[in-house]
Order: sequence, then C-alpha cells, then structure tokens
Amino acid sequence: MSFRKITIKSGNEEFTLEVTEEEYLKYYRPWWQQKKHEQRNREAMEQNGYTEESYEAWRDNASEEVGIPDMELPGVDELVEKKLLLGVLADAMDSLLPEERELAMKVFGEEMSVYEYARVTGGNRRTLDFRKNKVMEKLRYFFREHGFDV
Repeated sequence: MSFRKITIKSGNEEFTLEVTEEEYLKYYRPWWQQKKHEQRNREAMEQNGYTEESYEAWRDNASEEVGIPDMELPGVDELVEKKLLLGVLADAMDSLLPEERELAMKVFGEEMSVYEYARVTGGNRRTLDFRKNKVMEKLRYFFREHGFDV
C-alpha cells in the first residue's frame, strides 16, 4: 500500500499528514480540486471588477450601500401572482388543439421562426403563418374572457 504526504494550511497553521493513495483519491483530491475551482472563480470575478467586499455586501444583503442594485428575492405576493398567471397560461394552452399547442410552444415559447418550424415539420410557411395568427386570436380571446387585457 502506498502512502502520500499532504500538507494542509489553515490560516497560520500548517499540518502534514500521511494518507493512503486510496484516501487521497477519495477525499483530498476532490477537496483540492474544489478549492482550486473556487480560487479560479474568485480570480475571474476580480478580473471582471468584482471585489470581495461586493460579495460580502451581497451576502449580507447590504448591496445597495456598495452601489450594487437591489437583488432581494421576490415577495410572496409576486410569487403567488406569477403562479396564478402561469395557471391561466396553462389553461389557455390546454384550450388549444394539439397541433395549435405545438405551433404555439415552438413559435412563441422557444422563439422559433415560422420559417424554421415549416422547414422542420415540412409544412407550408404561409399556411403555418396563417395558423399562428389564428392561434394568437384564440389566445387573445381566451385571455379577454378571463379578464386580462391583451
């Protein structure tokens, strides 16, 4: 069984340990890789103009004092409103036919152009553009019926 000597530094203290090759590969090498990864991230952030103070301000939620815009988590009201709107959107999508739903998901959700969608599905671009407009009309009607101004 082979042994390795490793040195661990913490603050002003330094420890030298003798560990087996298996222990090294299982525990210390991943730990060392993580530390190097964090060091590289910190160096990259410093090159982009971030400082350790800005990180600490963000962590302590005092970012506005350092000149960083407010980054607080959204409130419960906003989350509830988003959940309700997503529910209405899901109902609107359920009201469409399967072909219309697929068209809407690709063109509106994934922002695929009608030309690309026509090429992928093998359909006529003008026909699909006409169907896209009909789907938009159906969705507008659905949202108006449910009290949303679009």
